[in-house]
Amino acid sequence: MPSETISVRVVARCRPLTQDEQEKGGNSVVTVNGDKVKVNCAGKESVFSLDGSFGPEQSNKHVYEGAVNSLLQGAIDGYNVTIMAFGATGSGKSHLMCGSEGDPGIIPILTQNLFRHIRERNNKEFMVTVSHVEILDEKMTDLLNPHNNTMTIRQHPHKGIFIDGLSELTVKTGDDIALYFTQGTRARKLGSSDIRAHRARANAVFMISLEQKERQSSKIGLRSTIMLADLAGCESINSTDQNIVNGTQGILNVISALAEGKKKGGHIPYRESKVSRLLQDSLGGNAATLIISAISPLDRSYSDTMTTLQYSTLAKKIKNTVRLNMDDTHDVIAEMRQDIARLRDKIASASQPDRDDISRMEDLIRDLEIAKKQTWPEKEKMSAKYEEERKINLANKGILEWVMDSMSRGTKEHQEKMLLLQKEKGQVSSQYKDKRKEVDSLREQLQIKIADYAKFTESGKKSDSETKTRVTAIHELKERLKKETETLKSLKEQLVDVQQRQHQEREDAKSHTSAIKGNAELRQKVEREEREQMEMEHKVMIDEELEKSKMEVEAEKTDIQLRAAEGKQYSVKEGSDLEIQVAEMKADRSVVALKLETLQTEKKHVLSELEEVYVSHREEMELQQLQHFQTFRAYREMFEEQKAAIDSRYRQLLEESIQDAVYLSSRNSDITQENQLLKQQIAEMKDVITKLGGTIPDSVR
Repeated sequence: MPSETISVRVVARCRPLTQDEQEKGGNSVVTVNGDKVKVNCAGKESVFSLDGSFGPEQSNKHVYEGAVNSLLQGAIDGYNVTIMAFGATGSGKSHLMCGSEGDPGIIPILTQNLFRHIRERNNKEFMVTVSHVEILDEKMTDLLNPHNNTMTIRQHPHKGIFIDGLSELTVKTGDDIALYFTQGTRARKLGSSDIRAHRARANAVFMISLEQKERQSSKIGLRSTIMLADLAGCESINSTDQNIVNGTQGILNVISALAEGKKKGGHIPYRESKVSRLLQDSLGGNAATLIISAISPLDRSYSDTMTTLQYSTLAKKIKNTVRLNMDDTHDVIAEMRQDIARLRDKIASASQPDRDDISRMEDLIRDLEIAKKQTWPEKEKMSAKYEEERKINLANKGILEWVMDSMSRGTKEHQEKMLLLQKEKGQVSSQYKDKRKEVDSLREQLQIKIADYAKFTESGKKSDSETKTRVTAIHELKERLKKETETLKSLKEQLVDVQQRQHQEREDAKSHTSAIKGNAELRQKVEREEREQMEMEHKVMIDEELEKSKMEVEAEKTDIQLRAAEGKQYSVKEGSDLEIQVAEMKADRSVVALKLETLQTEKKHVLSELEEVYVSHREEMELQQLQHFQTFRAYREMFEEQKAAIDSRYRQLLEESIQDAVYLSSRNSDITQENQLLKQQIAEMKDVITKLGGTIPDSVR
């Protein structure tokens, strides 16, 4: 497959001054115009020429449409794509990539457009998976599934450079990707409670893998990877911490080496840091790469801005070699199996196997196991496994609900029962409506026949046979109406029964929910939704009961009309009793209406109080969380201060001990010399005594 050499594209994004910076007297020293970025501070002007620039007045959407949109099309066509946010801490990298509700970032916009392109290609099938990793102080964390297993960066002949042990989750929509990215970002915030500058040292890479093939075709498909990197702050290059230097400086060293590689002999230090190793294909490899240099216009950030733009200019010189990525998984697996079989035969036939052959076969077997996991069914299977693992791992860390931002409203069994009950309710409701129409039609026919019979009897032209025929027809229709009404009542009872079972199942799910500790605001939403659902069901129930009463009244009216047509006469007492009943019903009706109005007023009052309680509770919880956080930070700072004091005291004691040791060593040397002198004097004195015949001279005494 032919390859193409392209340059790394670099654009600048200058954020606006914040209100706090303006209030503190900060000034803007950056202006952008076309592909030029000018930095003018203290009378010194520097101009940088890039592939494009975006000013403070332009939104993230402008950046996406101007620089990113064409890259997404390349990823759909089967080419690897990388988008890096590069710059100092506080320059707007995270806002550029993540955005906000009013100004969505590069990643949310890209994920929605990705599936729009996929839907347009209805002749192809796609498999999309996502991963999210953070590299902090050369330690990798799986943000979607924060496990404690070892993860290593490896290179595979088919998969390329990847992180062995990193979870891959399948997605079906752009909303799925956005949800996983949000959850990974929330898990990433766990490090922000560290008293050290977490954000300045942390690199985050969100990876989207695309695989595609034509429907009902044996042709080889395509695959590609979109890497979205939020790099650590480039101002950390002045740190003395080797982990920070490795993480941040590693990328900068790769950029410098690639920009001036030929002059330095061509060595590219990809392995100096994990992030530079992971992004090896993005810088000088097989990927179409866009670097978005985020810069601050603030005069006090002049040094960081200059550093960012200087490395951005170097990055423009980097050349990548891109090629179409063919998804030949099955061919690769077959080829590996042949190589393994050939090496196995060679090793078995040799009297003394070659260690290189054994090592090569072990590597091939390991690569084969990885390649076998790249089939679509295997990826779906592994994704389901990771999904279960991540819930357990998040729960073990006590952050499941906070990261997932969801509150379980029942287990899978509850949800399935609710769906079945809803389906049953729909079927019974449909039958009830059809039967209701049939009953209404029969009632209209009966009314017509009764009216015709009344006119017939008033005309005075009736005969016994014709009267009998008409009365028989009315009674038959009445019996049929009675039978259908009974069927209608039976359907109504079934409908009520289904509603009661739904209500019971919802109560069971609600009791399950109440057993789970959740977010107060989320509980409020759940309870409000359930309350509204209950009110809606009660309203439907009341409407149905009114319809039932109306049907019974209509049936009673029909009987009265029929009896009147047959000549039924009412006595004065029966008439007065009926008038009394009507008067009582009118009085009851006015009382019921007044009660309903009172209940509505009470409901509004209770809802108002409930909302106030929720708001007060939420504010109190937020205040408590803030206080707890501040207390934690205070304790942490106190701990760090005490630790620093202890370390200082320890170093002081160590220095004093070293000084004492040096002094004692020196003193020991002096004493040794004095001892030697004393020994020599004693020996001389012994010689004198011997010469004097064993007597001690008076001078010695």
